[in-house]
Amino acid sequence: MKNSIFLLNFFISITLFSQTKLKVFDAQDDFRLTGANIYNNKQFLGQTDEIGEFDVEDSIHFVEIIKNGYFSEKIQLRDKRVIEVKMKPSFINLDEVIFTTNDSVGRNIIKKVIKNQSKNSIRNEGNIFLKSYTKFWSTINNDSIPYILNPKNHKDSVNNQWKRLLDNSHLFLGERAMDHKISKRLGLKNIVQSSRISGIRSPLYEYLAMQPVAFNFDKEQINFFFKGIVNPLSKEGLVQYRYGFKEDVYIDGRKTAMVTFFPSVKTDKRQIKGTLWIDDKTSALIKFEGENISTNYIAELEADWKLNNGAWVPNQQKYRMEAGNFKFTEQLTGSEFIDKKEKIWINLETNFKDIKNPAHFKRNEFLGYEDEISFGNMDDKKWDNVMEDYRDTSLSNKERNTYTKIDSIGDKYKLNQQARLMRILNSGGKLSLGKVDLDLTKILAFNDYEGFRLGGAFNTNENFSEKFSLNAYTAYGFKDKTFKYGFGGDYFVNKPYSGRLFAKYSQDVSASGRMPILLQSNYTSLVNNTFSNIYNREYFSYKKYSFGYEQDIFKNVTFNLSANYEKQKAEFDYAFLGRNDWFNLYNTQLSIRFAPKDKFIRTPYGRVTVNSGKSVIYATVTKYWDIFNSDYDPIRFNVSYFDVVDSKLGKSNININAGLTEGKMPLMNLFEGNGNSKRNDFLNFGLAGISNFETMLPGEFYSDRFVSFQIKHIFAGVKVGNKIILPQFVYRGVFGDMKNREDHQNINFKTLNQYYHETGIEVNNILFKTFGVGLFYRLGAYSEQRFQDNLHLKLTINLNFL
Repeated sequence: MKNSIFLLNFFISITLFSQTKLKVFDAQDDFRLTGANIYNNKQFLGQTDEIGEFDVEDSIHFVEIIKNGYFSEKIQLRDKRVIEVKMKPSFINLDEVIFTTNDSVGRNIIKKVIKNQSKNSIRNEGNIFLKSYTKFWSTINNDSIPYILNPKNHKDSVNNQWKRLLDNSHLFLGERAMDHKISKRLGLKNIVQSSRISGIRSPLYEYLAMQPVAFNFDKEQINFFFKGIVNPLSKEGLVQYRYGFKEDVYIDGRKTAMVTFFPSVKTDKRQIKGTLWIDDKTSALIKFEGENISTNYIAELEADWKLNNGAWVPNQQKYRMEAGNFKFTEQLTGSEFIDKKEKIWINLETNFKDIKNPAHFKRNEFLGYEDEISFGNMDDKKWDNVMEDYRDTSLSNKERNTYTKIDSIGDKYKLNQQARLMRILNSGGKLSLGKVDLDLTKILAFNDYEGFRLGGAFNTNENFSEKFSLNAYTAYGFKDKTFKYGFGGDYFVNKPYSGRLFAKYSQDVSASGRMPILLQSNYTSLVNNTFSNIYNREYFSYKKYSFGYEQDIFKNVTFNLSANYEKQKAEFDYAFLGRNDWFNLYNTQLSIRFAPKDKFIRTPYGRVTVNSGKSVIYATVTKYWDIFNSDYDPIRFNVSYFDVVDSKLGKSNININAGLTEGKMPLMNLFEGNGNSKRNDFLNFGLAGISNFETMLPGEFYSDRFVSFQIKHIFAGVKVGNKIILPQFVYRGVFGDMKNREDHQNINFKTLNQYYHETGIEVNNILFKTFGVGLFYRLGAYSEQRFQDNLHLKLTINLNFL
């Protein structure tokens, strides 16, 4: 019986090994080719199966492989048991999405991965703790850079200086050590324990944003050197890529499918191709290799995961990108020199270690934002000791020299000052001077009532006290010849969520009917409001007492609750119900900012946005009360929505505003039309705002309810000389109404009970990437009879250069 089984196995083996297996691939991207026709002397033998394979009898020595869209291949078998054939496409037209392969097998594997992403996510695996160490450096292959023995000029000497530097140092080096706490129930907490950047001696807390840590590649996009790339393991990826099953391999004893991916549609955006390793049992991604398809430069990404107590946790991530060329001089013979180039490389590596699964956490460990800084570990005396605990290996001499060498260069070229400038912008225009921060946005302003407004503002910072902050400001208008001032203080509570109790007093002026959007950052307010009132002379004086509380909730929501007592008096010819003196008003106010895609970290000088989303909503409700000698008790609602929409036709900036006041109220607290026009003899020339109606006069319209919107659409750039000009189409519209128009005397204005709209075009980067020109035209029911009265020419100033 045993002999019979042996003979049966023997004959089966002979039969199996008397065949040759053909594996047919696309030569361009290694996709398996299904349905390729196999011929022997024009005799049809069959087609490759769903994984691109076909068995040929041992008696056949020559075959021809034919497939539509590919050059045919003639193969001599020569007793080989497995032959891989790579067929060259006869056409590839990605613009028209013409497919030359069947990717159903690979695509089905990817669909399983997407279906199981939630189950395989590290966020759904209970409680896990791990550390990460990231090293980011830029370098050059300095072996190819010669040392010029007899430098003839300054250029040669500089060449030698770079050679000496690069022999002992990289161009740049940065490190970051982090703890990661992941809880299915409590969420995620990333804590930067230490960081260091060569050339910058002061801690740069925003270093966290250098390259976010991705635990699983399960989002719609992959962060690839600060650029979003469509993830091939996503629903959008199923549209953007085609997939090919390559083969099954075994990794750590587990069956793993190798699937290649390649873009199916050619676009101008950065695209990648690569290979995915998919665990057969769990359909989890366990290795990812990708590279860009552009021939202009090289960019590569590699990541892998390992199984730890039933959870797939990240093991290592590597990024490598070509970043331009380093030019140097090479001496040939005698006095002959030649200019050459060597590529500059940017590298980033993240390694994960000290995994605890399961880990034990307390709820208070997850309070506040997902990302935080361990401030005490950032100074020069501690950072290296902390970092050493996270490094897999100690720094090499060349890496340590990078800090020494580049720090000295940073001192020479004042890189710390540049870092300080970046911090000024991130903090909303605040310059730190020891224990005090100066608000640079309050130094100079202009409007048609005050003229030039010169001022100063400060607040104490964490160096003065970690528990409270004092603030004050003063300003002087050269046209109204009046001093304004204010002062107050913040007491910090619930610090993980930037909570603060505040109280303040101010005696100042404000534009009538223009409600500031509360909870905007100083910088956003500066950009949006700097030029919004330059032609406005309808101002009112006020004396205001406020106290309240502000903090973040739900990580993306900020609220401000306050009580305010205010005295107001119009500084223009106006009477309300026969009165033109001071009005007494008391209100409570709730303001909310909702930014669902924003991501913050907490720093010693306040909250910093490391990832800004495009959609932001602001809402405020203000209730006036008939107490404390208050004259009126209406209620007012304000809502503002900002968004950016990207499409194949360009980018659209959208802004929608709405307001409603119920009850009697002086004109200063209703809604002015937000006009920014100035009549003159030359095409109504003036300076444009950011979100104003450029063809509407300030004070021309008032409403107690309104809805307005603005669309700014940026088309593809037009090249003019060496510049790319970005024309921007603008369309604005507003509709409103007012009850009891007769309550407001001694002033002429219109109500927006008919639709007001204007259109225009702006070119904002003509000069110094800051100055441009805009042309606007008033349309509809409120248009003027003469063409030239509807047309407005404006100088535009783009403050986003900051």
